[in-house]
Amino acid sequence: MQAAHFAKKVKGEVEEQSFVKRLSTTLLVVYGGEAITAPMLGIPPSFMVSGIVPALYAAVQAIVDALPSVPAPSANTELPLSILDGITRAYLLCNLIPPAVTTNNSSLIASSPWTLLVTSLITANAGFFFVNLFSFLNPTSLSIQTPPELQPYGWTTTDLWCAPAGTAIYALLTHAQPFWADLHTLIYELLSGSQAQAQGKPVEPVDAETARAICAVLLSGLFLGKTAKNFGLLPNPTAKAPKIAKAKTQ
Repeated sequence: MQAAHFAKKVKGEVEEQSFVKRLSTTLLVVYGGEAITAPMLGIPPSFMVSGIVPALYAAVQAIVDALPSVPAPSANTELPLSILDGITRAYLLCNLIPPAVTTNNSSLIASSPWTLLVTSLITANAGFFFVNLFSFLNPTSLSIQTPPELQPYGWTTTDLWCAPAGTAIYALLTHAQPFWADLHTLIYELLSGSQAQAQGKPVEPVDAETARAICAVLLSGLFLGKTAKNFGLLPNPTAKAPKIAKAKTQ
């Protein structure tokens, strides 16, 4: 019955569900971006150094597949997960990605803000890009399709631009590179006016834990708003209230 239902919704022959395909999808989402950026930065990908974390993902995937049923997505389940997503995404964008650039053996790479932003963009999003490109989530055989990121207004997707934005905020607050320290000072002087310029004191960076917490709060807020919008929990300002005809009075 499920196969017949999918056959009406998608083009192509519906394939039997495969654990290997689902596991490949999970690993591609997690490591697809790192597999691209790590060689460009001259460092080995983490899954080539240790197999503990990939094995953990495989075990979790096996447990999920063994469950008799999985709750359907709803506002009650997705809203708490949005907060968790913001916290884990902040850890990725603040703790895992920046050191690969700022501590790089190449001084050109280590001091380049452009490299930091591009690395964050690709590492966080390339996995989802390839999953959608090769239609891993479709119940049919693998095929090439246009990912949502390349479709009209795909660039406005929250998950796409929040990666470089989150890393940029963290780098700005912690002065991860000289560029961000200078930018932080410039913003502070513009906002404080002539008083800050007269003092001439450098702007102190925020400690890494506080900066990561700020990013986690901002990301959680973005994902909560996205989830609320997807489930229709936010008011629609474009919707017009129905007009009520007034009774004529003599």
